[in-house]
Amino acid sequence: MAKKRQKRVLFLGIISLVFLYPVIYMLICSVWEGKNAGVSMMGYYRVLLESPGYLVKFWRSLGMCLLIAGGQTILACMAGTAFTKYRFIGKKFWLAMMALFMILPVQVTLLPNYILMEKLGFLDSWKSLIIPGIFSPFGTVWLTFIFQSIPDEWLEAARLDRANQLQIVRYIVVPAAKPAVVTLFVLTFVESWNMVEQPIIFLEGELDYPLSVFLAGVMENSMTVQSVCGLLCLLPVTFFFLYYHKELTDGLRDVLWS
Repeated sequence: MAKKRQKRVLFLGIISLVFLYPVIYMLICSVWEGKNAGVSMMGYYRVLLESPGYLVKFWRSLGMCLLIAGGQTILACMAGTAFTKYRFIGKKFWLAMMALFMILPVQVTLLPNYILMEKLGFLDSWKSLIIPGIFSPFGTVWLTFIFQSIPDEWLEAARLDRANQLQIVRYIVVPAAKPAVVTLFVLTFVESWNMVEQPIIFLEGELDYPLSVFLAGVMENSMTVQSVCGLLCLLPVTFFFLYYHKELTDGLRDVLWS
């Protein structure tokens, strides 16, 4: 039994090293200036202090992704509650349509979103990235299946206590499905953090590109600076996955068993 466990740990360790190799390689390159200079922190100095442009992109992109993830999570909680706990005309039809749009590749939705953003006058601004992200159907479909397991008696008890609809969602529905809600927030943030096609299509000026697109053109001749920028780009996603690892595990398990 002990030998099997050791083999399993060894196998998982090897797999982990394979997946972590790009990160380890970037970490080494970020402090290695070549044979002449050796180990140096100049790459971090250049990115963090000498040229603050990258940090400006970093914080702006972080704010944009938090708006998208937070907005979609809030709307999905309200819409998921409506689809699960309330009756209205065409409920199954609209849910099926949202599920259909959810499985469409992002490239298919670029043209309709472009036309809509043009009509609204949002092109060449971050509104064209934030609004379609907030109203993505993924979160609603995701939480609709999760909220089905919440007993209707809990909502009835809340109504008897004179709780309004927002209070029911905030204090009853969301806490009961916290792992799934957190999982939706993290997945939406990661998807927004890594978006590429939308900024290239909806934004005309390269200076307005978020970090996901801007990173590709950062000082191409300096491997050290590129590695530092890449490591900084990993920080928000890594933080969310480590901080919410329990909620992510429980949320994905709830989806598989729902």
